[in-house]
Amino acid sequence: MVVTARKLSSRERILRAFRCQETDRVPIRLWGVDTFAESVAHPSYWPLHRLAAQHCDQIITWPVPVDFALTEVGTVEIHKFTRPSRHEDFVEEVTVISTPEGELTSVFLKSLSRKPGYIKEHFIKTPQDVKKVLSIPYIPPRPDVRWFFELDRKLGDKAIPMVGLPSDPVYVVNDMIGSELFAIWSIEERPLLQEFISAMAERWHSLVLYLLEQGVGPIFGYVGPELCIPPLQSVRDFKEMVVDIEKPTIAVIHDQGGLVWVHCHGGMDPVLELFMEMGVDCLNPIEPPPMGDIVLSEAKERTKGKMCLEGNIEVGDFQMLSHDGFRQVCIESMQMGKPGGGFIFCPTSDHTHWPVLDEHILENYRIFIEVGLEYGKY
Repeated sequence: MVVTARKLSSRERILRAFRCQETDRVPIRLWGVDTFAESVAHPSYWPLHRLAAQHCDQIITWPVPVDFALTEVGTVEIHKFTRPSRHEDFVEEVTVISTPEGELTSVFLKSLSRKPGYIKEHFIKTPQDVKKVLSIPYIPPRPDVRWFFELDRKLGDKAIPMVGLPSDPVYVVNDMIGSELFAIWSIEERPLLQEFISAMAERWHSLVLYLLEQGVGPIFGYVGPELCIPPLQSVRDFKEMVVDIEKPTIAVIHDQGGLVWVHCHGGMDPVLELFMEMGVDCLNPIEPPPMGDIVLSEAKERTKGKMCLEGNIEVGDFQMLSHDGFRQVCIESMQMGKPGGGFIFCPTSDHTHWPVLDEHILENYRIFIEVGLEYGKY
């Protein structure tokens, strides 16, 4: 790898990493930390934001607004109300969507004491419910992109914006159905399921074409494939419902000089090459075992500079590991990811798991950055 002789801006460094090109050091990213935001969730996060502003390479997401089933915001008739739950310390948040074919209802169990919630009832329960979704008049979203360009100017060379696309078609469908019924339908109602995913894919593709026409970019990012990888679904399902569906949309982004970032938790071993086939430029978060099923050095060998890898530091380690243990994990990850470029040093999730950022976690974030600066230089 030929190393650039000058110090790069964060924007340049990130773009070069996405393209697996030479750079001055490995980009250091704290996913979810936005030092350009005017406020934070809790004052305990301010020290982390200051560290990120001083040392890290930031990708700031501009989320593309859409409504239910990837239609224009405000065009779907939605009614919400709350009712008591039989579970202590929880209430039921009910959402009712009116369609020409009848109502769709979902129920979410919400904690009154900030505990994790739970989807009790998904919108889609029967094949007839799919017809209800598709009966909703589809109005293509046409978001105001001025906000993207304002963000772009605000960031300058200190960071780079990412067009935050809606979740991919398979996630949109799974979110309405739930993973259990989705798995059953992948066998018992496969043609209907594929038809539904394809319908959402057409809307997703149309939105991307519009955004490209408006000149936003170059980085486009989305989440969702993780709901269609083993053990939830088979490799065949992933190929047919993710790769074959999303590849044409990624191709048009590439045709316009764009780059694609994809977030996918879970085991990458059976699907890693399929992400490359799909055209993904940067895959996040490459979780190490035991959360994932492939070590970073093997992932690097298999991708061979054809796809940037981002992540590899398990977010739970910031809390669970001692400072010495955490430092060693970070060093080992950097030593595996750095050779040949195409690596962004990053936690596997954002920092908002902790309502208050205690000193132990903050110190491990400091260590993370220190290791990145010291061991990431080329």
